[in-house]
Amino acid sequence: MKLQGKVAVITGAASGMGLAMATRFAAEGASVVAGDWNAERLGAAVKQIQADGGTIVGAQGNIADQAAAEGLIEQALNTYGGLHILVNNAGVMDYMQGVGELADDVWRRVLGINLDGPMFTSRRAVQHMLAHGGGAIVNVASTAGLHGGAAGAAYTTSKHALVGLTRSTAWMYAKRGFAVTPFVLAPP
Repeated sequence: MKLQGKVAVITGAASGMGLAMATRFAAEGASVVAGDWNAERLGAAVKQIQADGGTIVGAQGNIADQAAAEGLIEQALNTYGGLHILVNNAGVMDYMQGVGELADDVWRRVLGINLDGPMFTSRRAVQHMLAHGGGAIVNVASTAGLHGGAAGAAYTTSKHALVGLTRSTAWMYAKRGFAVTPFVLAPP
Protein backbone atom coordinates (compact mmCIF):
# COMPACT_ATOMS: atom_id res chain seq x y z
CA MET A 1 0.00 0.00 0.00
CA LYS A 2 2.08 2.82 -1.37
CA LEU A 3 -0.23 5.62 -0.22
CA GLN A 4 -1.10 4.39 3.26
CA GLY A 5 -1.59 7.36 5.57
CA LYS A 6 -1.84 9.88 2.71
CA VAL A 7 -4.79 12.12 1.94
CA ALA A 8 -5.61 12.93 -1.69
CA VAL A 9 -8.07 15.27 -3.39
CA ILE A 10 -8.95 14.27 -6.95
CA THR A 11 -11.14 16.47 -9.15
CA GLY A 12 -13.24 15.05 -11.97
CA ALA A 13 -13.23 11.78 -10.03
CA ALA A 14 -16.57 10.28 -11.06
CA SER A 15 -15.61 9.01 -14.50
CA GLY A 16 -12.73 8.27 -16.86
CA MET A 17 -9.21 8.91 -15.64
CA GLY A 18 -10.41 10.61 -12.47
CA LEU A 19 -12.38 7.54 -11.44
CA ALA A 20 -9.41 5.31 -12.27
CA MET A 21 -7.16 7.50 -10.12
CA ALA A 22 -9.60 7.62 -7.21
CA THR A 23 -9.99 3.84 -7.36
CA ARG A 24 -6.25 3.23 -7.47
CA PHE A 25 -5.36 5.80 -4.81
CA ALA A 26 -7.91 4.24 -2.44
CA ALA A 27 -6.64 0.72 -3.26
CA GLU A 28 -3.13 1.91 -2.39
CA GLY A 29 -4.32 3.10 1.03
CA ALA A 30 -5.00 6.81 0.49
CA SER A 31 -7.97 8.54 2.05
CA VAL A 32 -9.63 10.26 -0.92
CA VAL A 33 -11.86 13.28 -1.40
CA ALA A 34 -13.45 12.81 -4.83
CA GLY A 35 -14.84 15.93 -6.48
CA ASP A 36 -17.15 15.98 -9.48
CA TRP A 37 -20.06 18.00 -10.84
CA ASN A 38 -22.21 14.94 -11.61
CA ALA A 39 -23.86 13.89 -8.34
CA GLU A 40 -25.25 10.59 -9.65
CA ARG A 41 -21.93 9.33 -11.07
CA LEU A 42 -20.07 10.62 -8.01
CA GLY A 43 -22.37 8.74 -5.66
CA ALA A 44 -21.93 5.52 -7.64
CA ALA A 45 -18.14 5.93 -7.68
CA VAL A 46 -17.93 6.54 -3.94
CA LYS A 47 -20.23 3.59 -3.22
CA GLN A 48 -18.14 1.23 -5.39
CA ILE A 49 -14.79 2.33 -3.96
CA GLN A 50 -16.13 1.98 -0.42
CA ALA A 51 -17.50 -1.48 -1.27
CA ASP A 52 -14.00 -2.40 -2.46
CA GLY A 53 -12.62 -1.37 0.95
CA GLY A 54 -11.41 2.12 0.06
CA THR A 55 -11.67 5.23 2.22
CA ILE A 56 -13.40 7.94 0.20
CA VAL A 57 -15.89 10.78 0.46
CA GLY A 58 -17.51 12.63 -2.40
CA ALA A 59 -17.99 16.34 -2.88
CA GLN A 60 -20.36 17.45 -5.63
CA GLY A 61 -19.82 20.86 -7.18
CA ASN A 62 -18.50 22.90 -10.08
CA ILE A 63 -14.72 23.26 -9.85
CA ALA A 64 -14.97 26.65 -11.59
CA ASP A 65 -16.74 27.99 -8.51
CA GLN A 66 -14.13 29.24 -6.03
CA ALA A 67 -16.08 28.18 -2.95
CA ALA A 68 -16.65 24.67 -4.34
CA ALA A 69 -13.00 24.30 -5.37
CA GLU A 70 -11.61 25.50 -2.05
CA GLY A 71 -14.25 23.40 -0.30
CA LEU A 72 -12.59 20.24 -1.62
CA ILE A 73 -9.41 21.13 0.24
CA GLU A 74 -11.35 22.08 3.36
CA GLN A 75 -13.21 18.77 3.21
CA ALA A 76 -9.90 16.88 3.16
CA LEU A 77 -8.64 18.86 6.14
CA ASN A 78 -11.89 18.50 8.10
CA THR A 79 -12.55 14.85 7.25
CA TYR A 80 -9.05 13.38 7.29
CA GLY A 81 -7.00 16.00 9.14
CA GLY A 82 -4.58 16.82 6.33
CA LEU A 83 -3.71 16.86 2.65
CA HIS A 84 -0.71 15.33 0.89
CA ILE A 85 -1.74 15.03 -2.76
CA LEU A 86 -3.88 17.15 -5.07
CA VAL A 87 -4.79 15.89 -8.54
CA ASN A 88 -6.44 18.55 -10.72
CA ASN A 89 -8.02 16.23 -13.27
CA ALA A 90 -11.40 17.88 -14.00
CA GLY A 91 -11.55 19.28 -17.49
CA VAL A 92 -13.86 20.09 -20.34
CA MET A 93 -13.41 20.39 -24.11
CA ASP A 94 -14.59 23.24 -26.27
CA TYR A 95 -16.36 22.86 -29.60
CA MET A 96 -13.21 23.02 -31.74
CA GLN A 97 -13.98 26.67 -32.44
CA GLY A 98 -11.31 29.03 -33.66
CA VAL A 99 -11.09 32.45 -32.08
CA GLY A 100 -13.29 33.92 -34.83
CA GLU A 101 -16.20 31.64 -33.95
CA LEU A 102 -15.64 31.37 -30.21
CA ALA A 103 -18.63 32.28 -28.05
CA ASP A 104 -18.05 34.14 -24.78
CA ASP A 105 -19.91 31.56 -22.70
CA VAL A 106 -17.75 28.72 -24.08
CA TRP A 107 -14.57 30.72 -23.36
CA ARG A 108 -15.62 31.39 -19.73
CA ARG A 109 -16.82 27.82 -19.11
CA VAL A 110 -13.67 26.18 -20.46
CA LEU A 111 -11.26 28.55 -18.69
CA GLY A 112 -13.30 28.33 -15.50
CA ILE A 113 -13.11 24.54 -15.31
CA ASN A 114 -9.69 23.95 -16.89
CA LEU A 115 -7.77 26.86 -15.32
CA ASP A 116 -9.61 28.74 -12.58
CA GLY A 117 -10.54 25.56 -10.69
CA PRO A 118 -6.98 24.19 -10.59
CA MET A 119 -5.70 27.59 -9.45
CA PHE A 120 -8.29 27.75 -6.64
CA THR A 121 -7.55 24.23 -5.39
CA SER A 122 -3.79 24.60 -5.78
CA ARG A 123 -3.68 27.92 -3.95
CA ARG A 124 -5.56 26.53 -0.97
CA ALA A 125 -3.60 23.25 -1.02
CA VAL A 126 -0.25 25.06 -1.12
CA GLN A 127 -1.25 27.21 1.86
CA HIS A 128 -1.87 24.07 3.90
CA MET A 129 1.08 22.12 2.53
CA LEU A 130 3.55 24.94 3.23
CA ALA A 131 2.66 24.72 6.90
CA HIS A 132 3.03 20.92 6.92
CA GLY A 133 6.24 20.13 5.06
CA GLY A 134 5.10 20.04 1.43
CA GLY A 135 3.09 17.76 -0.79
CA ALA A 136 2.40 16.78 -4.37
CA ILE A 137 0.23 18.47 -7.00
CA VAL A 138 -0.52 16.88 -10.37
CA ASN A 139 -2.27 18.96 -13.03
CA VAL A 140 -3.71 17.01 -15.94
CA ALA A 141 -2.89 18.83 -19.17
CA SER A 142 -2.88 17.89 -22.84
CA THR A 143 -0.64 18.03 -25.88
CA ALA A 144 -2.78 21.06 -26.76
CA GLY A 145 -1.11 22.73 -23.78
CA LEU A 146 2.34 22.09 -25.17
CA HIS A 147 1.92 22.45 -28.91
CA GLY A 148 -1.48 23.91 -29.69
CA GLY A 149 -3.50 23.07 -32.75
CA ALA A 150 -5.06 19.93 -31.24
CA ALA A 151 -8.29 21.59 -30.13
CA GLY A 152 -10.21 24.84 -30.27
CA ALA A 153 -8.98 28.20 -29.03
CA ALA A 154 -10.52 28.00 -25.55
CA TYR A 155 -9.28 24.49 -24.72
CA THR A 156 -5.80 25.12 -26.12
CA THR A 157 -5.48 28.39 -24.21
CA SER A 158 -6.69 26.81 -20.98
CA LYS A 159 -4.21 23.94 -21.20
CA HIS A 160 -1.28 26.22 -22.12
CA ALA A 161 -2.15 28.33 -19.10
CA LEU A 162 -2.44 25.24 -16.88
CA VAL A 163 1.04 24.11 -17.92
CA GLY A 164 2.29 27.62 -17.09
CA LEU A 165 0.58 27.55 -13.70
CA THR A 166 2.15 24.15 -13.03
CA ARG A 167 5.65 25.27 -13.98
CA SER A 168 5.37 28.44 -11.92
CA THR A 169 4.11 26.53 -8.89
CA ALA A 170 6.89 23.95 -9.22
CA TRP A 171 9.54 26.66 -9.49
CA MET A 172 8.18 28.71 -6.58
CA TYR A 173 7.88 25.83 -4.12
CA ALA A 174 10.35 23.13 -5.22
CA LYS A 175 12.79 23.95 -2.42
CA ARG A 176 10.01 23.81 0.15
CA GLY A 177 9.04 20.15 -0.14
CA PHE A 178 6.76 20.23 -3.18
CA ALA A 179 6.50 18.01 -6.21
CA VAL A 180 4.39 19.72 -8.87
CA THR A 181 4.05 18.25 -12.34
CA PRO A 182 1.86 18.36 -15.41
CA PHE A 183 0.48 15.06 -16.62
CA VAL A 184 0.18 15.45 -20.36
CA LEU A 185 -2.33 13.48 -22.38
CA ALA A 186 -2.08 12.79 -26.08
CA PRO A 187 -4.21 13.49 -28.04
CA PRO A 188 -6.50 15.99 -26.23
